Amino acid sequence: MPTLSPDLEFARFCPILGVVQKVRETLHPVIDLGVGVPGFLPAPHIVEAAVKAACEHTGGYGSSRGDEALLAAYLGYLHGQGFTHYREQNLVAGLGAKHLLFSVLRAIIRPGDEILVSTPCWPTYFDIADLVGAGVVNVTCSAQTDFKMTAQALEDALSDNVRVVMLNSPGNPTGAVYSAEEFAALAEVLRKKDVWIISDDVYQRFVYDIDSCPSLLSVAPDLSDRIIKIDSVSKLYGMPGWRVGLLAANERIAAAVTTLNSNSISNIPPIPAAAAAAAFSGDQTFSYAARNRLYNQRQALLADLQGAPHLRFCQPAGAFYLLMDISQTLGKSLHGRLIADDEAFCALLLEEYGVALIPGSFFGAPGHARLSYSGDAEQVRAGAARLREFLSAIS
Repeated sequence: MPTLSPDLEFARFCPILGVVQKVRETLHPVIDLGVGVPGFLPAPHIVEAAVKAACEHTGGYGSSRGDEALLAAYLGYLHGQGFTHYREQNLVAGLGAKHLLFSVLRAIIRPGDEILVSTPCWPTYFDIADLVGAGVVNVTCSAQTDFKMTAQALEDALSDNVRVVMLNSPGNPTGAVYSAEEFAALAEVLRKKDVWIISDDVYQRFVYDIDSCPSLLSVAPDLSDRIIKIDSVSKLYGMPGWRVGLLAANERIAAAVTTLNSNSISNIPPIPAAAAAAAFSGDQTFSYAARNRLYNQRQALLADLQGAPHLRFCQPAGAFYLLMDISQTLGKSLHGRLIADDEAFCALLLEEYGVALIPGSFFGAPGHARLSYSGDAEQVRAGAARLREFLSAIS
């Protein structure tokens, strides 16, 4: 029997999607606080644009860079944020942020190269690094720094083999948001090393204690030629299943990703492209209303879990996740069943109390669990109540 490519022989299925599948297969009702969906649907004008595109489309191929209307709408979005140096040749559309991250790393990683990530982080960073043959330099961050990488930690970790530095603010799974001052300190370090910087910005609208989210691009525009900005309609506009991501970068990066598109996906489908164009260029009220709703749900969740036994957490400043330290439960038991690690904790919570969380070890944070508070408000509070019951029953 012929073997698979060594890259795929031991590749793992996305662990978060694995939990999603497990929830689907669970026979009893589940309150799903695991999957990171934004908890709202796109506005009517977005759906109308998709219907119109479906009725008018000729059935032909589109541009591998991206539909012209979509790129124009995204360019307007960027210019509205003050990033007026971008032109259409700096942009590329892909099948979601995950696809673009894969393509970018495929385009720039060479044998022996390493990617620097700060953990806890989205597990896809690790998996894509494996698939493109990159090593990973892991900067472990803790609650003492609000799960943010300090400039000193970055400088200590940057070696000659590091080719890419990953930044994600607000962060998944922590909700950590870097301040302008913290980005400025990171920029001082990054100026000393000729590395690419990927800025994963898919949660940037969802910040709750400040008006807008700082970014390295706004704080250090002199680094713009090395910054690869990744955006998505998934979280911003309630469209995770529509699979539209956008990239803004140096022309060489954009051209390389366009070439990869031409040899893989050809082009993103015109119907979701039209919907995404309407999302970026249309009324933003519903998206900001979602941010306000998520703020209220964060506040309610924090109040519900305050003082729960065996539980510690930092208040998340953005995104819609709460990373909880459940290490005090490890080695304890429920009904005689040992809680050996965070995966066992989440499995037992799902089985006994019908609540789904994501184990922190998936994110490089063993002894933790991630809760998504973006769903229906009543379900989130009901799930929090069950979680508290579960914690109280552990001995």
